[in-house]
Amino acid sequence: MKKYILILLLTATGSFSCTKFLEEKQVANLTQDYYNNEDGLNGLINGLYVYARVKHEWDGNGARLTQAETDAYMTSDNTYATMTATRYGSNVSTITGNVYNYLGAANASNAPMGAYPHINNCNIALDVIDRIRPGRFGTDDAYRTIRRAEILFLRAWAYYLITNQLGDAPLLLTPRTQDNQVYHYPKAKLEDIYKQIISDMRQAYNDLPLSLADRGRVGKLAAGHFLAKLYLNRAQAAPFMNNAERHLAMLYKGSVNTDLDSAIAISTDVINAAGGASGLAPDYWTLFDPKVTETTPHKEVLWAAQFDVNTTLNGRFGNRSANYHTGNYTDGTGVIRAMAYGRPFGTFKPTDFGYDVFTDKVNDSRYYKTFQYEYLRNGTAGFTWNAAAAAWWNLNKPAGEPTVNSGDPRTLPGRRALIYLENQRSEALDSTTVMSQPYQFIVRWVRSSVTGRYYYRLNYNQNPIGLNTGAPSPYLSVKKYIDPMRGGSADESNFNSESGTRDAILIRLAETYLLRAEAYGRKGMYDRALEDINVLRQRAAFKSGESRPDVLVQWEPKAASLNASEKLPPYPADGSSYNAIRVTANHFTPGTPEALAEHYVPTATSVQDMFIHFIYNEKTREHLAEGMLWEDLHNAGILYERMVYLNQMASTLSGRWPIADNTANGNGQDGNGKGQMRKEFTFRPWPNDFLRQLTDENGQALDASALAAYQNPGY
Repeated sequence: MKKYILILLLTATGSFSCTKFLEEKQVANLTQDYYNNEDGLNGLINGLYVYARVKHEWDGNGARLTQAETDAYMTSDNTYATMTATRYGSNVSTITGNVYNYLGAANASNAPMGAYPHINNCNIALDVIDRIRPGRFGTDDAYRTIRRAEILFLRAWAYYLITNQLGDAPLLLTPRTQDNQVYHYPKAKLEDIYKQIISDMRQAYNDLPLSLADRGRVGKLAAGHFLAKLYLNRAQAAPFMNNAERHLAMLYKGSVNTDLDSAIAISTDVINAAGGASGLAPDYWTLFDPKVTETTPHKEVLWAAQFDVNTTLNGRFGNRSANYHTGNYTDGTGVIRAMAYGRPFGTFKPTDFGYDVFTDKVNDSRYYKTFQYEYLRNGTAGFTWNAAAAAWWNLNKPAGEPTVNSGDPRTLPGRRALIYLENQRSEALDSTTVMSQPYQFIVRWVRSSVTGRYYYRLNYNQNPIGLNTGAPSPYLSVKKYIDPMRGGSADESNFNSESGTRDAILIRLAETYLLRAEAYGRKGMYDRALEDINVLRQRAAFKSGESRPDVLVQWEPKAASLNASEKLPPYPADGSSYNAIRVTANHFTPGTPEALAEHYVPTATSVQDMFIHFIYNEKTREHLAEGMLWEDLHNAGILYERMVYLNQMASTLSGRWPIADNTANGNGQDGNGKGQMRKEFTFRPWPNDFLRQLTDENGQALDASALAAYQNPGY
């Protein structure tokens, strides 16, 4: 089993890949010699792109490590969300199994194989391309240079992902093609790893082309973005050198006083080469609309992991993110599983802060373009009218709506069956109104029309849902991964298929703007940072004539501020809403109404502190559920504090949240944190299954003291 950890698997690399520039070729009984000819080397390089799928291929491999747990996103399973010891607390906990897969576990013959098998494949490709130069690789310098740059990028990407999780890690730069039973892999300092991958990415950025003939390959813009991010990450951690807080000191990646300037310069080059603001999709939703993304993806997407409607090309799992973000929408609703709504695995869900960070749901279109706010009845009847609700509805229903009778189905075919409202306690809706609609209405806060008591997250049957009650669904779900071609076609018979076919965004230009904005702000150049942030806010605004959802107009508390014409169907925006969401320095100035609305953690007290947290609020609004926020908060050194102050399920704190009258024996909304988050959890443990296979340079198993020294603190 040892040979699967860090050693190349001699498998048909290309046969696992579906990148759209590949011609698939099954190769049996591969040997190392196969890679020493032009076709073999090309197959190896193309096969390296399979690793791009690791964040979206399987939750037990990469998705769980990059999506949750954060301030804004969590696992729906309460034992994960509260970070119990069985899930997070040791080197044999469940999360450690995920890390083992991420590194390259014993079942790593299923692509993506894991970081270190991938890295070894990269090293083999570099060795062949530099030493043997077969065929065109020896006669066409430009061709060889570009392919070599791709390898450098893909190896650096793997080291970036692994060090995000574990910090110091083995730095392997030469190929290993045989198993000599010596597994001596000492860890390199994070500072040295960053020196290497920044150097590699500088070369890749210099050598990769601006224009790409093949969809899915990395080019100059993706490389520039990634390089700028590496510079920013190193600058973020420079102040943590020798920090008394061990989890912060472990983030130190070196200190180079030009890193922020380098991040600004390179991200500026990328932004300009991409066309500036014209390089952004005009409508935020088109980035995720499957009708667009799979036929004419917008140039804002600088790199995406490739999947295909021919599911045989997608490896073992396909794009599993198509399943992980959708909660159960079928409980008593009259809605049955459908391709348009997705398979309701309910693996990941937002925290309350994940909804509240959208501070203006009326004017920032990203909120309603991120979440599946409405479901229509497509099946048999759901729950029924009771006498009291029917009487209220018949008395208060809008003109033209039919009267109802007790015992009738609540929802009508093709009509609204389920909607959500994420309001505050001070905005609680009347309970009778909520419970007397011709659909399920899931509202965070309702106020009893009889007693005046406040209730947190009641289901249609008035049972509590959410927090640690054991009933986490239904919930307002992210819709960015909805895949109407799951299983390879739009046939409704595929409604239970888990095999997603959509490409998965890894890098896009909007983040480049936010990288540059953060670098400007960290230098105190707030005016320049605001310019970049507001480029995205202009895109986020509802445009003149664009229709707001009727759920928004009807139920959002702040919809009262809309003009009279905007409250009439089809609810067109009366001009751009940009002025309502334009960011100013007030948003990160202590004591201002704008700053108070941002839910800053108590440790953010200065303009600089608030600016940094504002950037990550904005990143959440722009990139929620795109698989980068755990890594970004971690590298910025603010993951722990944002989780304990903003994620109630993970937090150990008491008295930070409003109190409801349905506390569900303390498991519901009693104002207290439910979790066991610790600072050391901002790094993952080295898995016991990995550690027990390591040896010294002579092939002898490591003793207890050596294993303890290898392990990350706290595990």
